[in-house]
Amino acid sequence: MEKLARKKYTKEVTRFYNLEKIKAWNIGEFKYLPKIIGAGFKNTIFVSNNGAVEFYYDSKEVEIFEKALESEIGEKEFDKICTDFMFLIFRLKNSHSDRERLKLFSKMVPALTIFNEFDEYPDYLEGEMGEALMKVRTATHSEPYDLLRNIGIEEPKNFIYFKGKVYPLAEF
Repeated sequence: MEKLARKKYTKEVTRFYNLEKIKAWNIGEFKYLPKIIGAGFKNTIFVSNNGAVEFYYDSKEVEIFEKALESEIGEKEFDKICTDFMFLIFRLKNSHSDRERLKLFSKMVPALTIFNEFDEYPDYLEGEMGEALMKVRTATHSEPYDLLRNIGIEEPKNFIYFKGKVYPLAEF
């Protein structure tokens, strides 16, 4: 953890997630996001305080992600991301186990991360990408999250999650 303290981190997002969803989110950003844009997040720190989870991203990884996003995602690539996302929602609706749902959610995370970035920084959008983003956001709204609502309800509410390990928040 000493090395960790020397890195520069940026607080980016606060979400109400439980530990299982955080694990799935983390897998999505370090395993599946690089397959789409060649950059991901492996050093994210998730701090849960009573279920409100703050995401702290490694600043260097954010910089690499932003450059990759700008250079790798055009209209054609974005259309594929949107199509794949809608297909994953369909599969999520028809899944039968929590494990399967979480795996599908982790595969949706890259799209959710990209959508969030485009929402915040519309300058990235080319041509009709803004319209496509609006259609996907309107059609799916909170659907991925609603389909996972009852998973992991009894989990700890106060923790730090980093690189696959859970630390009690009280230790820090």
